[in-house]
Amino acid sequence: MSSEEKQISYTTANTYSTMNTLNEKTRNVWIVFHGIGFLSRYFIKYFSELPKEENYIIAPQAPSKYYLNTDFKHVGASWLTKENTALETTNVLNYMDKLFATEKIPAHCRLLVLGFSQGVSIATRWTAKRKIELDQLILYAGRIP
Repeated sequence: MSSEEKQISYTTANTYSTMNTLNEKTRNVWIVFHGIGFLSRYFIKYFSELPKEENYIIAPQAPSKYYLNTDFKHVGASWLTKENTALETTNVLNYMDKLFATEKIPAHCRLLVLGFSQGVSIATRWTAKRKIELDQLILYAGRIP
């Protein structure tokens, strides 16, 4: 008996977190990609010390959630694994395209993209493949794919 792996397409939804208000006083828009094991709503708290009037923070949420240990209490997330990486990358890039279009970042704002740990691979893939015009790319504790 042989098995065959097939592929289908479907529509899905995902969340993301924001901090502060995007308006005419906003100088910087940050898109911050968390590392493995984080959720965006917790990762975004690391940016709470930035001046609120000048900084609008967007923290995309990695799509694959899982329990962090055997007590099934805390949930973390992962951007990609070695399984179907090309397909999953396409899905994540499509998610980021939709998020970026939804947020409508004003032209007067500087765009800063930060990738932490596993988020480095998503930050670099998205900005390079989509040719995102940004003012600063910050990569910390991760690998460039």
